[in-house]
Amino acid sequence: MSGAPRGSYGQGFVERVVEAADRAEATLGADAGAETVAATLCAALFGDVLGYDPDAYDLDGRVGRLRDDDGAVSATFAAVGRDAENVGAAVVAAFEAASAEPTARYVVAGGFDRLLVFERVDREGAEKGGDGGSAGDIENAEDGESTEEVRTVAGVSAVTHTAIPLARIVDAGRQGRLSQTLRPAQQLAVAKLTALRPAELSAVDDAGDVDDADGVGTSGRHAVADDDGLDTLVGTLRDCLGDLLAPAVESAQARLVDDLDGYDERAADLRDAVRAARRGDGDETAAGPARARLLAHERDHADARALRAAYGTWVRGAGRTGFTPSENRRAFARVVAFQLVEEALLERVFAGMDLLDEALTGDALERFGEFAEGMGVERDAGDLLGLARERRADAYDRRAPDLAGWALDDDGVTAAISRTVGYLDHFSFEGDPDRAVAAYDRLLSVAGLHGIETDPAAPDPLPEALLDAAGYDASTDAGLHGIEGDLLDPAVGDGRYLLAAAERLRSGFADAEPADRLRTLGERLTGASPDPLACRVTETRLLLRLLGDYREARWEDPTFTLDSLPVYCTNPLIRDGHEPAALAREDYDYVVGAPPATLRRDVADGPVADAYADYDAAYYTYDTSALYVERASDWLAENGTLALRVAGRFRDTRFGEKLRERIPQWYRLEALREVPGEAAGGTPVLLVARRFRRNESFVDPDEYEPPTYGFTYAEGLADGGVRRSSARLTAEHWEWDADGDDDEIGI
Repeated sequence: MSGAPRGSYGQGFVERVVEAADRAEATLGADAGAETVAATLCAALFGDVLGYDPDAYDLDGRVGRLRDDDGAVSATFAAVGRDAENVGAAVVAAFEAASAEPTARYVVAGGFDRLLVFERVDREGAEKGGDGGSAGDIENAEDGESTEEVRTVAGVSAVTHTAIPLARIVDAGRQGRLSQTLRPAQQLAVAKLTALRPAELSAVDDAGDVDDADGVGTSGRHAVADDDGLDTLVGTLRDCLGDLLAPAVESAQARLVDDLDGYDERAADLRDAVRAARRGDGDETAAGPARARLLAHERDHADARALRAAYGTWVRGAGRTGFTPSENRRAFARVVAFQLVEEALLERVFAGMDLLDEALTGDALERFGEFAEGMGVERDAGDLLGLARERRADAYDRRAPDLAGWALDDDGVTAAISRTVGYLDHFSFEGDPDRAVAAYDRLLSVAGLHGIETDPAAPDPLPEALLDAAGYDASTDAGLHGIEGDLLDPAVGDGRYLLAAAERLRSGFADAEPADRLRTLGERLTGASPDPLACRVTETRLLLRLLGDYREARWEDPTFTLDSLPVYCTNPLIRDGHEPAALAREDYDYVVGAPPATLRRDVADGPVADAYADYDAAYYTYDTSALYVERASDWLAENGTLALRVAGRFRDTRFGEKLRERIPQWYRLEALREVPGEAAGGTPVLLVARRFRRNESFVDPDEYEPPTYGFTYAEGLADGGVRRSSARLTAEHWEWDADGDDDEIGI
């Protein structure tokens, strides 16, 4: 048989496991015995995927032993042949092998049909578990699920760590993308194999610290100041996101969505009961018991209601109205999983920068659990993460919405959080804050998040070119205090434009006190987006870049606090009197960024579409980038500068008719440059202009003649371009002279 896999696989840990199993299974005949299966699975899983050197495991017939860096046996393994009816014989053999290996933490048994992993517990834990059990009992666990019931076989007590229906999963991999063909619980079952990686089995001591070769302690951690350590961290976080947390969140979400159906029906009945009680004799107190039942019902379903609120905020803000419910649920689960990974990472970074006394670690989780047990209450990683958030708020209080709070009570999610926290124990975050910046940006580049396209390997020249075109440059007209004026990015995306502006603004204050630099950025820069993920990513990227200044400011003044960075989660195109004060201003000196070019047909009917329809530029089949051009005329002060990447089809299409009429009366054009990329509304352009006629009313475009001036038109950022005359900005259409300069028209 061919050794080539028959499925289509990606680079995530789950995909690598399934591909390795597919490849290995294809090399074996139907009559392959237990010894052959053991050798093949060991090479495919422990060698190719988990990363063991061949001399780190040894085989004796069907039984194998995995060794850590010190040579101690850390796990035992036993296999059954291809023709075996069940894995019971392998379970017994693996447990018997573990009985002679006191250092073995895991017991693994199975074959290409089914793979079981057990985590060893001490005798005290075994006594708590009760009656023991048989190999057959353990084998009969549901696919993708584990049980905490302690079982004892051959004198070894263990709980089921994961049960993987390997043949079924390999078959799913041959049908299409695993994210589509595997249930979340099955993905999570495979992802739990990460616990058997060599680093996980040999690097952490009983106290939760990572031992070096001499057993000294934390010096064995991967330092993110080292490129190899940074690469390892990013890969670990990617796997935690895709293989542990996303499937766990998706599974929790499915459970709560089912819960919501019953909640709504019961809540409606209880509200009817409250109304009926009020109508009875007019005595408000008569409705008290009915209202109490309603409140109790709402409290019992608080997580489901929080999920509904967070999901609705994300769907609307991220513009996901055109996707199917299943696509949206899967994407939302990944967004929530990303937030949890991000919070765990930030916790370590803050501690590494001496901004927190204690970080969220595996050791902290263990101590927290022991304390809770002593107090007779149940507490887990979700509870500790919540406490860590509150403690971190003393150093920095987030403005971006929380999308993940609803998931912290789910056992599967908290188990995945605990595992993620444990993996982070292997890394040291002390030192240069720029390494934390690099780690987060690299994570964004591999996270696969809708609307987030950050890729440090492919830097975007547009932010710098846009700021240059806007004149936002500390090297010109800087004065004593750097760049003057306030800047708004009304569509932050992944934050690249606001971050570029922040770097320029900081450079003008290089000699200022750190606290002054931080206050200046908070006062002069503002960002906004309706997408809560975009706000969160932008806020985090900006925060990480300011941590060095913040640490210095805290050293000088321990009472100094960093205010929430001005990135607002709101739709800046909706003018209803309820927008944040920062979005109601009319005196910005710069409006910059790359607003989305969402076509009218992709804007769902409802209040948002109605609000958009009030814009003059909302004409025919408009795209939303045109509306941002109009809205900026409200935000900008007289002579304020507009520099936006917008869809370029407004120049010569029917949809752009109204915008073409109004731009000459709102702005004095400085440049139109075609830029790399794609936009829903046509080839994007960099539109650079100055606000003028700020206090003059709009007049009939057929009667308006713009003042005579010249502006640059170019087919590319690096192109010198040609000069155009404002006389070409006619009401009917904008005329372009392809032959070159317009010198003969008096410019």
